[in-house]
Amino acid sequence: MTAMTIKSITRYCSEILQNDKCKNLPFHNFAHTQEVIDNVFLISNAIGLQPKEVDFIAIAACFHDTGFSETYEGHEEVSKRLAAQYLSKTNCSQTEIERVLSCIDATKMPQNPLNVYDKVLCDADLFHLGTTNYMYRNMLLRKEWELFCDTVMTDKEWHLLNIKFLEEYRFKTAYGKEVLEKGKQENLNKLKQLIRIR
Repeated sequence: MTAMTIKSITRYCSEILQNDKCKNLPFHNFAHTQEVIDNVFLISNAIGLQPKEVDFIAIAACFHDTGFSETYEGHEEVSKRLAAQYLSKTNCSQTEIERVLSCIDATKMPQNPLNVYDKVLCDADLFHLGTTNYMYRNMLLRKEWELFCDTVMTDKEWHLLNIKFLEEYRFKTAYGKEVLEKGKQENLNKLKQLIRIR
């Protein structure tokens, strides 16, 4: 896998994500995918993966939300199909393609990573749970659900749903457990505070 191939994959996926339905998604848009790619490199570097191993996780990150171009529910299956179609035309082996598809599959909620590569992408995808911009990202997700899923909740319902999610979610990598978990707990406390204030 060459740097040139990865660059062309990024360009191909960015075109999908910046066209069709994807460009109108407040949360699952190209900016999110770019962040996930950056998070993949950050986490992989922190846990000591080899550059060649990271390439395939980064490719999976490029494709992981492209399925939103066709469907909202079950978009991962479409993302896998788009990835397989594209990668079969490159010099990727079947084993390498399977690794990419496994990573994408693992991001399906509830996450079910089977190996370290899957775990890296899962944590990269939900990285924001442990950061200071969690509240802002969460607001974008709420807006997206209202626009694209007809899911409208009161503030209290939304906060309770997210409290439950944060309480149950477990980061998968050592980086997630050591670094992101602290931020996640802080965000959980902020949400609980909002419930108390109301």
